[in-house]
Amino acid sequence: MANRYRPQDISSLPEKPIFFDANVIIYVFWPLGKTNWEQTYSSVFGNLLKHKKKMTLDVTVISEVINRTVRFEHENHLTANNLTKEVCSFKNYRDSQEGKDAIKDIYDILKLKILTSFQILGKAFSQADIEPLLSVDTIDFSDKVILTLCKENDCILLTNDKDFASSNIDILTSNPVLLRH
Repeated sequence: MANRYRPQDISSLPEKPIFFDANVIIYVFWPLGKTNWEQTYSSVFGNLLKHKKKMTLDVTVISEVINRTVRFEHENHLTANNLTKEVCSFKNYRDSQEGKDAIKDIYDILKLKILTSFQILGKAFSQADIEPLLSVDTIDFSDKVILTLCKENDCILLTNDKDFASSNIDILTSNPVLLRH
């Protein structure tokens, strides 16, 4: 049976790796000031460091983080310059000097702050591993990859994503929807 843990449980967590979902990485390293989750998960990150917990992620999470944060930067650029997506498409922004500078900043944060604090989990997925993930249900493909990695590596997933509510893995969260399951 899967366990649900709250941030106040960090000191008593079992000695399992903590796998960070993309939403938590973004809350901690790219706070947009739009929610209280940023402060909550920044505190969780600090407590995990304090208690010397093994923190992990994988290339799927890194890819999601890059793609989402570049899109945030595009939205910020549009707002700051009173532009529309028709005037400045995402691809045009990404190829502009401002877009390239934003991507470089994102990569620098990944290299200097994230990759230095996290262990990277990986798996060579075979056709037999991928086929079961190609089913239509309530969880997207990337999340299915994360579930597979967490199960195979006996990780506790740190997430705020309610899509994981019915997942049969241990979860550390502040999201009340996830804590009810």
